[in-house]
Amino acid sequence: MELYREMVNMITEYIDSLKDVGFARYDLARIDHVPENEEELLEAFKAILMSSKELNYILEESPNSFFVCDAEARCIRVNKKFSDMTRMSREDVLGAKMSEKNADGSFRPSVCYLTLKEGRSVSALQEIGDVSGMAVTGVPVRDESGNLFRIVTNAIKIDEVGPIAEYFNEKNHAGGGAIKENGKIIAESGAMQQVLKMADMVKDTESNILITGETGVGKGVLVKYIHETSGRSEKPLVSINCGAIPENLLESELFGYEGGAFTGADSRGKPGLIELAEGGTLFLDEISELPLMLQVKILHFLQTKKMMRVGGTKEIMIDTRVIAASNKNLEGEVERGNFRSDLYYRINVIPIYIPPLRDRKRDLMAMAEYFLDFYNAKYRKNVILTEEMAEYVMAHKWPGNVRELENYMERMVVTSVPETTENGEKEGREPHEKMLVVAGYGEKLSDMIEKAEKEAVVEAYRKYKSSYKVAEILGISQSTAYRRIKKFVKDKDE
Repeated sequence: MELYREMVNMITEYIDSLKDVGFARYDLARIDHVPENEEELLEAFKAILMSSKELNYILEESPNSFFVCDAEARCIRVNKKFSDMTRMSREDVLGAKMSEKNADGSFRPSVCYLTLKEGRSVSALQEIGDVSGMAVTGVPVRDESGNLFRIVTNAIKIDEVGPIAEYFNEKNHAGGGAIKENGKIIAESGAMQQVLKMADMVKDTESNILITGETGVGKGVLVKYIHETSGRSEKPLVSINCGAIPENLLESELFGYEGGAFTGADSRGKPGLIELAEGGTLFLDEISELPLMLQVKILHFLQTKKMMRVGGTKEIMIDTRVIAASNKNLEGEVERGNFRSDLYYRINVIPIYIPPLRDRKRDLMAMAEYFLDFYNAKYRKNVILTEEMAEYVMAHKWPGNVRELENYMERMVVTSVPETTENGEKEGREPHEKMLVVAGYGEKLSDMIEKAEKEAVVEAYRKYKSSYKVAEILGISQSTAYRRIKKFVKDKDE
């Protein structure tokens, strides 16, 4: 009878410990009440044993690596995927203390050990032996009393996950929309000349710069221009797109992490991107996507020029010039509570706005000619910029800005049709009006121009409801604007 009561108490404690665990709802549904007799007690233990069996099978066959440590960071469980990923047998790690693996560098770093030291979730890129490129997240597991009793890490190979792989392939390059010629940005328009004038004025200062503008206008190119023409040009330009890497990896990428330094051994951790920008320039692209928790750490760094690695115990002084960029209205993000006002004012010391391409008509043809020459040379062709192509370039709105223009000019070169001139020479020309290939389908150039014109007129009229404003925005006469509105807009109210 004493044994029966003890077993009932065990079942009761089991139910109580899992009542707030959402993952356990299936188990608790099979044990929906405290056993009242021996038969119910037996059924309850059968359910518990079945649950244990199921969970072991599930974790063993998981497509991700699972690695479990006890409260002293001693390995007690690994699944099959861990062995497959690291090419290590279970016997090599079961029972091993992760503090020792962290110190001797065989786990670079041990995320289990970092998680234990930090007492919170930690993510980092990990190397084990000669296997690298593992994105690992460690999570402390606490019991019903709040005591840490397990640490579980989940790992994936970054080359198996598209967006993460793309980020690491491109993380050391500035953003797209690049237009440079002989080391200078092409700037025929007055607006872009003012942008470059401002960049030249501030390139050798220590003031933080915030570059804003639509996607594809060339924010990353301007950053590169500022860096390469500044006194920091001999030092690295380090770029990170704050929206392109998962949030749980962003902290360790920016700030790095400590390795063997935890146990007094030589530091075998990994420097973050901030450290790698020592003496040079740190470019924080799409800073609006920075999580609030990291906004605090970035603000501290901007204020003190000091930072601490994940798992570190001392701050490191870093000399780097910081340039941020965003295609969002950061003031609006501050009002919505998505971005810290103190960080906004800290990075917005020198604001530079790059206008969209549709507002820089004088830049359009210069850019089109640049890209035409570039892709003619690349594909060994001789496509000519005809009057029809020029008309299309000037009439289109280019919502994708410089990137879209570059893609269009490359397409024109790639799909060009060779023709024979009067002297018998072969000359590459773009597909003529009868079969202009754009975006994968055939369409007459005149139709494309009219479609672009219609989109511009309709959008401008619906925004301003005035033929006078449409004329001003599109750079045409009011009478022409009135005729276009009458032709294209059905719901006119003027």
